[in-house]
Amino acid sequence: MVNQLITAFRNRVNTVLTRLALSLDNLGFTPNMLTVIGFICAAMAGVLFYMRINWMFTYIIAPFLILLSGLMDALDGPLARLGKASKFGGILDSTFDRLGEIIILSGIILGELASPFWGIAAISFSLMVSYVRARTEVENVKMESIGIAERPERMLILIIFSFLGLVEYGVVLIAILSIITFVQRTVYAYQNVR
Repeated sequence: MVNQLITAFRNRVNTVLTRLALSLDNLGFTPNMLTVIGFICAAMAGVLFYMRINWMFTYIIAPFLILLSGLMDALDGPLARLGKASKFGGILDSTFDRLGEIIILSGIILGELASPFWGIAAISFSLMVSYVRARTEVENVKMESIGIAERPERMLILIIFSFLGLVEYGVVLIAILSIITFVQRTVYAYQNVR
C-alpha cells in the first residue's frame, strides 16, 4: 500500500517535472548539464557537512544543496524524454547519483555528524539497493518502486533531518531503511528471476 501511494505521488510530481523540463529545454539546457549541476550541488553539500563551518552552512545550506541536487536529478529524466537522451547520459546520471550520495554521507561521517558505523552502513546498503536493481534489470525484471527507500526517499530523509539539526538520526534511518529495501529487492529478484 505504501508503495502504491509513493507511485501515485510520483506520477503527479512527474507531470509538474515535465512542464519544468519543457521550460529548461527552451532555455537550452541538456540532461547532462542538469546531471553535472546536481552532482556539484551534492559534492558541495558533502564538503559543507565535513567542514562544519557554522550552524547555517551545516543545517541550512548543505541540506538546501541536497534538495537542489535532487531537483536536478528529478528533471534530467523528463528532459531526456523530450528527445535529448543519450545512452551515455543514463550512465553518467546513475554514476553521478551514486558518487553524490557517497560524498554527502562521507562528509557527514568525516565531519563527525554521525557515527562511522551508521554512516558506513548507510553508504554500503544504499549502494547495494542500487546494485540489486541494476543487476536484476539486466535480467529484464523491472525493479522500479520495489522497496521502501529508493534514492529520492533516502535523500528526502537526509534533507528533513538535516534541517532539523538531527543528521545522525537521518543517517541511522537511511541505513535501516536501506537494509530493509535491500532485502525486499533481493527477495523480489529471487522470486522473479528464473
